[in-house]
Amino acid sequence: MQNLKLLKAIVERKNRLRRGADEGQTVFEYLGIITIVALIIAAIVASGLAGNISGAITAVLTRITT
Repeated sequence: MQNLKLLKAIVERKNRLRRGADEGQTVFEYLGIITIVALIIAAIVASGLAGNISGAITAVLTRITT
């Protein structure tokens, strides 16, 4: 009976440690995605395409609403 309690405690500890490692990895994955999106937006704004994209979206919305 004592061995079963010890085994259960070991398994629970390993499971907790695994979950903790995954949570940290998820944070870095989201940070990477946010960084890539921010770089893409910065490139669009710097290249001057932002005005063209805004105009195209406005034109499409105007056609949809009228």
